[in-house]
Order: sequence, then C-alpha cells, then structure tokens
Amino acid sequence: MRVVESGQFQVNKPPREVVEMLKKPEVVAKLIPGVSNVQKSGDEYMGEASVRLGHLSGRMNARFKYAEVRDDGVVVVGRATGLQTTADFKIEVAATPGGSGSVVSWRFEGEARGLAATLAPSLVSGALRKMAEEAAQNLAQYINES
Repeated sequence: MRVVESGQFQVNKPPREVVEMLKKPEVVAKLIPGVSNVQKSGDEYMGEASVRLGHLSGRMNARFKYAEVRDDGVVVVGRATGLQTTADFKIEVAATPGGSGSVVSWRFEGEARGLAATLAPSLVSGALRKMAEEAAQNLAQYINES
C-alpha cells in the first residue's frame, strides 16, 4: 500500500534559514506527531513513534537519515517497524524565495506492508496522510515562530 502527499506553504524566513532548521533532526523530529526519543546512531537517527490506527494503537521504532542536504532543501529516507507492520518513507522539503520570505514545498512518500497494511489499508493510509499534513502544519508554525 503506497501513499503520496504533497503541498506547500509560505513562511516569513528566507530559504537559507529554513534549510538550516531542516538540517537539525532533533528539531524536525519534534514536529512529526507522536515522535519521541530521537538519538543519533552513526549516520542514522533512531526514535519511537506513537501510532493510532482506528482501535489499534502502539509504538513503532523508526530509523531515518538524510539522503540529500542541498542549499534549497533536504531529503530524508527511513523505515518504521512495529504493530506487525513495516513502513518505508521518503520526505522531501525545499525552500525557494517567495513574497517576503520563502515558499516551502514538501512531498511525503510512504509504503506500508504487513498485518495492519493488509487488514486495514484505509486506516493506515489515512493515518499516514494525517501525519504528513500535521507535520507540514507544525513545520510552518515552528518556522514562523522561531
């Protein structure tokens, strides 16, 4: 089961400042709903995510790393496992000049497989979409308030 979500928003910071924020995994992890305990391990980061899929809830372990760090943005790839499910994900965020600050474009790609993805694909895809949208809203708010 595959989910792709994307969008963009305007912030009051120049692209350079936005990208500097995106380079800090401890900041970005705090913006993703349910993520906690992020620790560095080699070139990867590990953390936990609280997940709710309808009546099923629990914790998933997540590993992620920066696949690309560019002047205009970042690409993060990773995998979350738990609840008898594995989800691979890719998050791309780019900032370009726009208005009095930046236009931030984001794209989330996730692919889940396993028990939850097989038994409740609509719940899993809905949860992934909601998580991506909430993370984008949290990022916009954090950038504008920093």
